[in-house]
Amino acid sequence: MPSDDLRDAIREIKLRAPIEEVVRERVPGLKRAGALWEAVCPFHEEKTPSFKVDPRKGTWHCYGSCSNGGDQLDFLMEFLGVQFMEALELLAAQTAVELPKAARTRGPREPLDPLLEAVERTCNWYERKLHSPAGKAGLDYLRARGLEEGTLKAFSVGFAPPDGQALVGVVSEEQLDIDAYLKAGLVRRNDSGRSYDFFRGRLTFPIRDLAGRPLGFGARRLLDDEGSGPKYVNTPETELFHKGRLIYGLDRAREAVRKGGHLVLVEGYTDVMAAHQVGRKNVAAVLGTSTTADHAGLVRRVGAKRVTLVFDGDAAGRQAAERALKGLLALDIELEVAALEQGTDPCDLLIREGAEAFDALLAGAQGWFDFVTAGIEHLGGGDLSRAVDGCVEFLACLRRPVHREALLAQLAERTGLAQGVLREQFASHPLTGRGAVGHSGGHTGGRTSEARSVRGKTAPLAQAADEAGSTNVPERRQPTPEERRLVGAYARLLGAILLDNSLAALVRPWLEGCPEPRVSHALVTFFELYDSEDGVISEGLLLSSLLEHPARPLVIKAVELASTAETPRELVNGELRFLEENRIQTRRAALTDAMGEAQRRMAAGDEQAEEHWRAQARELTQLGNQQTESNQTSPSTQVLRADAH
Repeated sequence: MPSDDLRDAIREIKLRAPIEEVVRERVPGLKRAGALWEAVCPFHEEKTPSFKVDPRKGTWHCYGSCSNGGDQLDFLMEFLGVQFMEALELLAAQTAVELPKAARTRGPREPLDPLLEAVERTCNWYERKLHSPAGKAGLDYLRARGLEEGTLKAFSVGFAPPDGQALVGVVSEEQLDIDAYLKAGLVRRNDSGRSYDFFRGRLTFPIRDLAGRPLGFGARRLLDDEGSGPKYVNTPETELFHKGRLIYGLDRAREAVRKGGHLVLVEGYTDVMAAHQVGRKNVAAVLGTSTTADHAGLVRRVGAKRVTLVFDGDAAGRQAAERALKGLLALDIELEVAALEQGTDPCDLLIREGAEAFDALLAGAQGWFDFVTAGIEHLGGGDLSRAVDGCVEFLACLRRPVHREALLAQLAERTGLAQGVLREQFASHPLTGRGAVGHSGGHTGGRTSEARSVRGKTAPLAQAADEAGSTNVPERRQPTPEERRLVGAYARLLGAILLDNSLAALVRPWLEGCPEPRVSHALVTFFELYDSEDGVISEGLLLSSLLEHPARPLVIKAVELASTAETPRELVNGELRFLEENRIQTRRAALTDAMGEAQRRMAAGDEQAEEHWRAQARELTQLGNQQTESNQTSPSTQVLRADAH
């Protein structure tokens, strides 16, 4: 149990930030539906709302493919991709509730913390270097582009010195953990084991997640000679930094996108900064131009209903726009492309001509299908066939067959080809076997995809509860069906007593038999609350006391499991009967083994072995009688006996 002060603080935070308000602030589509609130789930693609918020319990739950749920803190953890204490501190600041000192000074809680600290320290150090004599050339370049000091500060632009030992020297001098800097991609080692700075002689642009934490950097060289390496480089892929899961500037753009529903994606870091500088704060940039399922998940999570891609008007820009489109088509939102005149730089356009010129560019954007089919009516022969193949690749990304069929009809009209011919070409194309599924990537967003897996709609909760026992099995072997069933029974009992607290007395005697640590911890915490609280022990109250314990995700799933029973009492009857039968069977197996050992000792001349054998035989007979009686006893009577056990 957390300290009373921390528990009270969490309760006060939840009172000041009701679950429906926390969710509605980030999911604008949340609407009241009777006693509940509902919306399409922000954590996976769907058409029918399966995401429910229950203000009475202070919880949310998705009844769709992701089946996630929890309280305000779980929602923020999922939505922002942050850890428990970060979500708690965010809500505490928002509600002006002071957390106890012990909570504020908690130590690192997970292995990524040293990497986050390394990137944060480096971000601050690069920023200081930009404003030092060493960074003068970089600062002059940025000012020449028209970027103001406030903009540079807002985006934490920095400078990596060119000598290759500057950051390494700081790490050594301050006795920091060099391994964290290596793992974060900030420092590398050569073949001789010598460490050196990864970024050298470059402007640095911190790339942040939705929570605003810097996870890595993009960096631009200052010199234009080829000997300085590529013009732009990113942090290499690390435990923290995955280029395909981040959108530059989206942490700063999300509020404007949430309010207006419109996201503009450009190509460059300075393009984003210039847009924000002139007041167009709904602008962000994909790192590289190809979009992924994780990018699509981020776009969904910030509430974008319309996305405009801004790219160069030349052939390279067109190809870049096409690559960016494919990963977003599965979202089924309004997608369009605004092509710049050749030689026009968005940053220069914004700084020199202002927001109005940028708005005019966006106003002239083409719908994505018009963009990819532009000029196709003038093609013939092999050129037409190749162009149609290209269109098919885009259509394969769409989720809705009706939408795809409508666009096939438009394509037939524009090319003069029969719709049946186009449909046949679509069906025979290599990509159409995977279609939208291959591009949408299924469940995305929230606590990044590497941390989660999708469970289908076929008994996802039972699977989650039954498989929970795998963490308590030696050598990480797969749990047996019996072990899964036993853990599932305890999970269902947890759900039942949350639904009906009056059943708690029947379940309490069986607490010590739970083999799974997370379920056991949740049960023990429930009974600690049950003994100390006067009111109803709800899922929300239990979650408040679990803090960041791994048992958190099981609470909502346990309640969902219990909700499938006719009544919580009937569920308790059945599960306690199962536990009693399991106890008898387990003891019978142990007695049978012991009697076999006693017989071996008797054969070896052990005089006491026969007495042990007889005692075990008597107990075995008694167990047989209990089994018979159990089979003949009604569930309600059996539960009463279990209560007296």
